[in-house]
Amino acid sequence: MVVHGMARAAVALATVAALASCGLQQGLAQGSDPSPSGPSLAPSINAATITGTPFSWASVRGHAVVLDFWGSWCGPCRAEQAELNKLYSKYAPRGVVFVGVDMRDDNAAAIAYDHDYAVAYSSVNDADEQIGAAYDVSAPPTTIVIDQHGNIVKRLLGELNGVSAILDTLH
Repeated sequence: MVVHGMARAAVALATVAALASCGLQQGLAQGSDPSPSGPSLAPSINAATITGTPFSWASVRGHAVVLDFWGSWCGPCRAEQAELNKLYSKYAPRGVVFVGVDMRDDNAAAIAYDHDYAVAYSSVNDADEQIGAAYDVSAPPTTIVIDQHGNIVKRLLGELNGVSAILDTLH
């Protein structure tokens, strides 16, 4: 009985750890809007990309932006990357800018992820989680859609459902 109870506790602990490690957060609705009072201005990002190139928020002004918060260690991030690549292929030619925000990673792992998953857009490094804090993102995968005026119009936690419809209304 004690061994069976310990095994059940170990399975429960492993399940909690797995959910926590992938970043999906309980109590947060999928596809929740940024705030009940409406869109808020997106914080600027000025950082180095994972390849060391400077990225300036000024370069995206006037464009709709898809911010993808991810980590190479995040299973759900890996699972949704093919869909993000399809969205990029469809909307980048229409002027939508895609920017990845690599959370809690080292550059070697991030660059390997970009290569392995054929990521076509640049990602900035957020190892110290300053960008995540500015956007109130505590864990990936989180996608934030920003309109061409710089307002956050949608925050999607864990899934990309509805991104196409939102981008269609912006362009």
